[in-house]
Formats: sequence, C-alpha cells, structure tokens
Amino acid sequence: MKKLLFGLVAAVTLAGPASASAQVVVGPTVLYHDNVDFGVGAFVMFPLEQFDPNLGMNVNFGYYFPDAPTGVDANFWELNADVLYHFPVAADAPVSPFALGGLNIARASGGVGGFTASNTEIGINLGGGIEFPSDSFRPLVGAKIELEGGDGFVLFGGLGFPVGS
Repeated sequence: MKKLLFGLVAAVTLAGPASASAQVVVGPTVLYHDNVDFGVGAFVMFPLEQFDPNLGMNVNFGYYFPDAPTGVDANFWELNADVLYHFPVAADAPVSPFALGGLNIARASGGVGGFTASNTEIGINLGGGIEFPSDSFRPLVGAKIELEGGDGFVLFGGLGFPVGS
C-alpha cells in the first residue's frame, strides 16, 4: 500500500504544471457518497498543458462520516487522482464543463466490542462537472461513479482558490 501511495504521489508530481506560470487551484470540498454519507476534504487542481491545453489534474482527499449503528466505530476515506478534460468554451463563458476519469483508493475500517476490521481497495472514477471560473475563486460541482474502490455514486462541490500567477 505504501508503494502504491508513493507511486501515485510521484506520478502526480511528475505530471504537474510544466511551468511556474501554470495556475494551481486549491480548496475545500464537500461530498456525498450514496453508500457512506457525507464527507469533507480538500483538492488541488493544476493544468496539464504539456499534454493538451484542455487537460488538468485534480488530486483530492475526502474523509466521510458514515452513519453507523450505536456502538460501532466506522471510518471511511478516499484519495483520488483524476484527469480532467475541460470542454472548449468561449473565453467569456460563465461555466467550464469537464469530464473526469482517474484512480481511487478507498479505505474502510470499523470496530465493535474490541474487534476491528479494515479494507483498502483501488478503483476507477468516471464522471464530470462544471467549474465556474472567476479571477478570485473557482467554485465547482460534479458527480462521479466509482467502480470498485469506493464503489458508489458521489456528488461533490468545492470552492477553489487560484495560487500563483
């Protein structure tokens, strides 16, 4: 598992912005997973202009608050690395629709009466959304299906803040 996480971080670092002028967007996110309930997290988005001007990467982490029966300690989190394709729109368009596809690492753990169990799985994300670009912040909303890994339907929204030039 540690090797997989290291490899994911290395791949994201190598695929990062090609120049210091590429704009990185960071921010908080809220999530709803149909199998787990509500969650909160953070994301980092950056362009992949070295491959295509419409491509970007969204690396995000979500920690969920599962609705578990009384006496059951349940935990669930996800780490995602998604490639975004921003559909071409006019420069002054108020929205920027995107499709996404990527990898998902999901970990569920829990305990009851002194017994504990956990499970970590890798899956695939497929979905899309809309970004609302402006000069000072970039809200976004979207939905995705997780195949394996988190295995479910996720709605997400975030408020991104551009950093750098």
